[in-house]
Amino acid sequence: MVDPVTKSLLSDFLSSQQIATPSEPEQFEHFVNYVVMFDLFPEEFDVEDIATGAGEFGLDGLAIIVNDTIIVDEEQLEDLADNSSSLTVQFVFTQAKSAKSFNAGELSQFLLAVNDFFGERMAFVQGEKVQTLHRIKNKLYGYAPKFVRGLPRLSLHYATTGTWQSDPNLIAVRDAHLITLREKHMFSQVDFLPIDAARLQKLYFQTKNALKISVNFQSNIALPMIQGVRESYIGVLSVVQYLMIVRDEHGTIRRRLFFDNIRDYQGDTDVNRSIAETIASERRIEFPLRNNGITIVSRKLQRVGNDFQLEDFQIVNGCQTSHVIANSWKESYGDMLIPVKIIVTEDEEITRSIIVASNSQNDVDRDNFWALDPIHKKIEIFFEGKAGDASLFYERRPGQYNAVSNIEKVRVVTKDGLLKNFASVFLEEPNQVGRYYKDLIPRIGKDIFSAQHEVFPYYTAAFFAFRLEWLFRNRRLDSKYKPFRFQLCMAARLILERERKLDARKKLFKGNCEVMDAVLMDVDASQALFENAIAAVDETIAALGSQVGLDRRTAKMRDMRDSLRARLATQSAPHGQPVATT
Repeated sequence: MVDPVTKSLLSDFLSSQQIATPSEPEQFEHFVNYVVMFDLFPEEFDVEDIATGAGEFGLDGLAIIVNDTIIVDEEQLEDLADNSSSLTVQFVFTQAKSAKSFNAGELSQFLLAVNDFFGERMAFVQGEKVQTLHRIKNKLYGYAPKFVRGLPRLSLHYATTGTWQSDPNLIAVRDAHLITLREKHMFSQVDFLPIDAARLQKLYFQTKNALKISVNFQSNIALPMIQGVRESYIGVLSVVQYLMIVRDEHGTIRRRLFFDNIRDYQGDTDVNRSIAETIASERRIEFPLRNNGITIVSRKLQRVGNDFQLEDFQIVNGCQTSHVIANSWKESYGDMLIPVKIIVTEDEEITRSIIVASNSQNDVDRDNFWALDPIHKKIEIFFEGKAGDASLFYERRPGQYNAVSNIEKVRVVTKDGLLKNFASVFLEEPNQVGRYYKDLIPRIGKDIFSAQHEVFPYYTAAFFAFRLEWLFRNRRLDSKYKPFRFQLCMAARLILERERKLDARKKLFKGNCEVMDAVLMDVDASQALFENAIAAVDETIAALGSQVGLDRRTAKMRDMRDSLRARLATQSAPHGQPVATT
């Protein structure tokens, strides 16, 4: 029996994610997968991408994260590897049992399945999804020369609603399997993290609240008043205190703190090796003289003397330094000081200028600044004006809606998500966004997120994606078509234009968008629209021949996109069926 608190949190989670499965074990598995991944993965994700499916042996969740991308098929990995000079990899496995205790047999089964997964061939019978991820794993290790930042990390999470008490039998089972995993020499780090009811509750609350960290900032100077800045400080912070900011209680880097940083951690570069050498030497006392320091922008700050409580903050400059410190840390280095600036402001323009200025001294590709452009504020405001079932929320800052009650997570649209939705619906590039979509970034400021664009098509593109996902989640459309979601959204727009006789040359105009929004507001009309789009996809696949099928590879083919567009150009709707009217 699940305790009342966990039961209530589970109910809240199912509502916010609009998960409709009646299976209680499956509900709990989704819940565990969500809180685990939220703690590890800095961007939004589809919880169903993590689930292994029913009947898998020993595994309830599995994610392969490569360069901050959850890999779901082999072609996606190939695209990413071909466009990256280095690969940073993490494997995440979960096992979720709603039982009130930890069971040695189930723990052993879980760890046996993980060990089996890292063999060249799996001995246990697993479903199609695990088999696909196993093939991805094998292909991934073929790119081992690109593991220049270190071998993959492996994190294992076994969750129940009981209490973890370090039972000797459980510890013995755990240690025996971890030894086997480490002896494979395939990982830089292997972590086993039991999740009991208390930990599960804590992790879920973290998904709902802004991060709060308290540190003692003894050597600080308050800066003069600056317009738009509530308060600001500069000084040096003890490395022990700084590590309390950037690492969690397990010693893992809080990667969400660096979401607004222009560059991710670059690994074993010359500069980072130099930082590590300074830290390890007797000259680390000179660190404040040698390093440009850390810049923290916080939306809230409570100060009592030299005790600072930061809330809802980002480290906008210092990602490299922070990671090197965390990776190089030894207790004997406790005398080191870190130069730190803390700026407290809720002014988005000031935050933007700080990010740009802090990184302009570095060798940073200007394309990396795209998410700071003013159009994103306009889009956010426009989204906020929608109500009821039309409500969507544009997340310009990571986690900005986490602490806002009564917002369904499925209605939150990320910057990357909106880029993909807009490119698939209006630029008709569904095959591209399903691959290594960051190839689209050079087009930002031109035909994506242009300063001359109105905000209407961005909302409409997001609404297409939301409504299609809603239909999948509520079993009104077969989820086997999910790999074609970008193709389906493009097709739905093309069908609407022809059925409603809209001028395709004005596809980005307010009038066209309002007509499409009205159809999407009607659930039955939306279902009829997407059923027509699915029929067009089926007919296109059949026409392409036996070499293609209803899979991700086909969804990412240019020929699939071109043939689908050509088919829709010659008929008002598949089979001549009109779209339902509102």
